Amino acid sequence: MQAAPLRNAASPGNPPAEPATLAQARQLDIASDYGDIYRLLIAVPPGPAPAAGFPVIYLVDGNALFATSVETAQLQGRRQDVTGVDPAVIVGIGYPTDAPFDGARRQCDLLPDEGGADRFLDFIMESVKPAVAALAATDPTRQALVGHSLGGLFALHALFTRPGQFQFYVAGSPSIWWNDRAIHISEARFVARGPEATLPRLLITVGGREQTRDARTSPERAQRLHMARMLDNAAEMAARLASSRCVAMEHRVFDGENHISVIPAMLARAVSFAVAGTGGPEAAP
Repeated sequence: MQAAPLRNAASPGNPPAEPATLAQARQLDIASDYGDIYRLLIAVPPGPAPAAGFPVIYLVDGNALFATSVETAQLQGRRQDVTGVDPAVIVGIGYPTDAPFDGARRQCDLLPDEGGADRFLDFIMESVKPAVAALAATDPTRQALVGHSLGGLFALHALFTRPGQFQFYVAGSPSIWWNDRAIHISEARFVARGPEATLPRLLITVGGREQTRDARTSPERAQRLHMARMLDNAAEMAARLASSRCVAMEHRVFDGENHISVIPAMLARAVSFAVAGTGGPEAAP
């Protein structure tokens, strides 16, 4: 049986197709003190803010992660009785491009090499947070930083070097392998300082297939998987940090997911982790 052809949206009797928009989202381009332009994607929940202000989730690689995070937060926030998740402001920190990633700029911003990550952290604290606060009442005690891959490494760097700037840190599939695992140096210094009065919360996630080789894996890819040790590095760091008692530690492995397919699962957990501190009960129909 042959399917009926789709009607042309521009044909007589049909209204023309309009661009789709993401509910409650807006876009703002701002310049840093060092001259680079960043695109902020911001979603503010409807209705009045709570007395303390909305919690805020800041996403690096915002072009790629923003839309999924907003939809996840809105769905979970609609059923607070089930999820325990409060409405939250979602902020994607990205670049003026339609592509999901800007490879060159993200390396400059997210890697600790040559001070790039510290410069980017300064920009977030001095420019991004005030821009968000001008749009919505925000709670300074419920702020989260979320990143994936190099962004996950960036989240770890932020935690280890400036643990008071956020209360929640989510390192999705962090590139711990980068620069011969130099992040271990920052980790050791962080642990040596001892626990703060209020512990920051850290979630490390990884896909269960991020270290898996099969018949289709090329020798070059197999060598890279062996070098990166994504699951092993994440598990070992999580165990060390849990033992240190310097963070409230959570480690999640999402079975069956690879380095890319794991992103939606990571973001779903990141929202509940950062906004409620718990995944809540199983969702009811």
